[in-house]
Amino acid sequence: MKKNIIYISLLGFCLAFNNQIKAQDYINKTVKNKNGNISLITFRSGTVKKAMVSDQLFKDFLSLSPDTELRLEKSEVKNKFTDEKYTQYYKNIPVEYGIYNLHYKNGNLTSMNGEVFSTDNIITTSPKISAIDAFSLAVKSVGAQKYMWEDENYVANNSYKKPKGELVLLPVQNGENSYNLTLAYKFDIYAAEPISRAIIYVDALEGRILASDALLKHTGEHYAKKNEKIVINPKNSTSGFPQIVSGTAETRYSGTKTIETKSTGDGYILLDETRGGGIHTFNLRRANSLSAAIEFKDNDNNWTGSEYDNTNYDNAALDAHWGVEKTYDYFKDTFNRNSYDNNGALIKSYVHFQYNYENAGWTGNEMIYGDGANLFSPLTGFDITAHELGHAVCQHTAALAYERESGALNEGFSDIWASIVEHKYAPEKQPFLIGEDITKITPGYLRSMSEPKTGYTAQPDTYHGTYWKAATVAEGCTQPDQLSNDYCGVHTNSGVLNHWFYILVMGKTGTNDLGKNYNVTGIGWDKAEQIVYRLESTYLTSTSDYKNTRDLAIQVAQDLYGEGTPEAIAVQDAFFAVGIGYKYLATPDTTPPSIPLNLNATNVKGTSLQLNWDPSTDNEDMLGYIVYKDGVEIGRPTANTFKVTGLSKLTTYNFTLKAVDIFNNISNESIPLSVATTDFAEYCQSKSNNASSERIQRVIFADIDNASTETVGYEDFTNVQTEVVKGQTYQISITPEWRATSYSEGYAVFIDWNSDGDFDDAGEIAFTKTATKDSPVIGNITVPSAAVLDEPLAMRISMKFNGIPSACETIPYGQVEDYRLIVKEHLAVNESGKSKNVIYPNPTKGKVTVKSDSNVKNMEVYSTSGQMIISTGKSEIDLSSRPSGVYLLKVNYANGTSSSEKIIKK
Repeated sequence: MKKNIIYISLLGFCLAFNNQIKAQDYINKTVKNKNGNISLITFRSGTVKKAMVSDQLFKDFLSLSPDTELRLEKSEVKNKFTDEKYTQYYKNIPVEYGIYNLHYKNGNLTSMNGEVFSTDNIITTSPKISAIDAFSLAVKSVGAQKYMWEDENYVANNSYKKPKGELVLLPVQNGENSYNLTLAYKFDIYAAEPISRAIIYVDALEGRILASDALLKHTGEHYAKKNEKIVINPKNSTSGFPQIVSGTAETRYSGTKTIETKSTGDGYILLDETRGGGIHTFNLRRANSLSAAIEFKDNDNNWTGSEYDNTNYDNAALDAHWGVEKTYDYFKDTFNRNSYDNNGALIKSYVHFQYNYENAGWTGNEMIYGDGANLFSPLTGFDITAHELGHAVCQHTAALAYERESGALNEGFSDIWASIVEHKYAPEKQPFLIGEDITKITPGYLRSMSEPKTGYTAQPDTYHGTYWKAATVAEGCTQPDQLSNDYCGVHTNSGVLNHWFYILVMGKTGTNDLGKNYNVTGIGWDKAEQIVYRLESTYLTSTSDYKNTRDLAIQVAQDLYGEGTPEAIAVQDAFFAVGIGYKYLATPDTTPPSIPLNLNATNVKGTSLQLNWDPSTDNEDMLGYIVYKDGVEIGRPTANTFKVTGLSKLTTYNFTLKAVDIFNNISNESIPLSVATTDFAEYCQSKSNNASSERIQRVIFADIDNASTETVGYEDFTNVQTEVVKGQTYQISITPEWRATSYSEGYAVFIDWNSDGDFDDAGEIAFTKTATKDSPVIGNITVPSAAVLDEPLAMRISMKFNGIPSACETIPYGQVEDYRLIVKEHLAVNESGKSKNVIYPNPTKGKVTVKSDSNVKNMEVYSTSGQMIISTGKSEIDLSSRPSGVYLLKVNYANGTSSSEKIIKK
């Protein structure tokens, strides 16, 4: 077996460069992401020259639609590497997070990676609301008292301006691993009071807030206290004095250091113009308006403790100034990076931000540092300044979206840079502890990279291990939010990347939370930092997650040091140690997984069914399964479930399975399963992209009284059914549920009366209601006399924001539910007798009592199919052992008449 670090699969199509050649002639391997898209392709050495690459490359490999293109945004050359970054466009509109990177070494294409999004489900590229209206909605969603564009002094001295809005296509999640592109306006909303900054996306068709990507990143979760508003007159005193000199600073946390300052003629200020566009440290004096800042000034450039170690903690500013200088030096000296944007940007720090502010942050333009209170001392420790400037570097490289796993990676890289910079310039400190200088409470540091579970913020050291916070919808984090869930765990789940870096540098032997034993030999700081920088600056994209980062990190190590080298092996094994991927094996594994057991079928329909089985085990790690139908392979799922489609009604099929491990070892075949499909049709799919803010709460129709339980876009209630009689009219009641705001909703009920597998025939749109805020919505449905009798018929109920839904559409906001009903010629028991009875309780969870004003001979209980299940002469009927549903009670009187009633069992 060939030894590989990443699982190899060859593409079965041709790439059209200047001539046609077969894929296997130049492709080394491909890797797919969780969405099924190609996230990484590597090429055989020397097979693809840079001059051969054209636009056709993307079309061939990524299956781009005719109106989709990838435009070159940036190209960087460093030593033997050239890296190009491309952005996805559809009909000249940029696709957010649609990025693909090309990597060359010595003029040869070595790999390409990134994420592009399908354009198949784009509704329109023409907005229905104006940018001005969308801007108002974005501002309203933030709800600040003041915004930075209203601060004339700040706008005059910074690049930030009032946002006009950019039209983009935003990937909106419509399932755990799938997205639709939605037309949106993009606004950079920078609020001054209270401070916040985020990219706000507003639906250009319906005016909804689609997403918020925080630009203001913090050192910790949300430790900031409510600020006191302090008004300070703004001052400017930095122009016209060119003299740059070195001063001596007795810092609060790092001892006496040399800093660069600027002479103003009557003293010295914390302005260093020797590095890039400058490093400038301001005194905000606990105000909450950045334009209120003044200079720190010293008369002799000897910034002593007797002057600045005061009740205002002014010596904390010396740490900020020196810390930023050294962080700048690190990136410049190590990677020739000129400031965070690699274009010499001025780096501003604002010390004494607000009152009792227990945090520090990168705002997208500058850094802010609070003085702390109960939890922290002033937050200008050396590793904190490096951490915040690390966020700035990320913003201008990988631009990792600040939520879920990508946000955890964003935080993790900042901690990594903090540890590297501290190790290089302050080796007397503890580089694998974050915040040890500033943390007042136990255990005396904020986070630990060597032992993530021990910090004040307890973090996981294993992917999905102890302390892992929900990061996906499936895990339980529906909507990222700063206060309620820390954007789905960004400051907590970053511990996995932190620990990976610690293991990569230092090495470690142990057992992770998944029970996997590991033994990693570290590669030291110098090599590890090279891998991390290339990974973040040239490979990662905004939507990268942990698995994607693992795959790309291995490729980066191979770029730098070669395949099968100690460095590449250490990268792979360190990820295995933290629970991601599999370890490197020098000797190929040849042991197959265990045979899959307990194969069974659920949700069997006329043309589809769901296969389920017990997971197999492997001596190393599982890759997935091979599913066979009548001896022919039909799929390779990774989970122990698989939906089979394309079947025929009333047909018997035989299914078997084999298990496959990560080294392509295949188990023996499972015990066959024989399944007969039903005569029930398979229907078109319909669902909502977002049911978190509005959904169907309750449906009442005939004997159906069903409460929804999930905030998902589609719910399958086909196990809930009722009987109706042809020609009769029944009331339908649909109750909506809103999370906070009441929206106008449209409704439709579709019933396949002729059971032909669609809702297209006359009368099958059984009920509609135009958009309304009514709750509940009530109407009537009449069963047609030509309806198919005595078999389950599909009934679909849809709710759509601001419009009447159609039967098979993907709804932006709302919910879709499927039910079943059976049409009868008449009820199963005689209902001609007039009711003379009182039944209570009804509905019931168990027993009911029947009282009558006539002489009762006996009582009979029937199922809805007409089968008698109880016959008794007593007034009490016990349904405790019976399943929930509707039952028919026939009461026989002594005079020979009878009456019938319905009993609902909960």
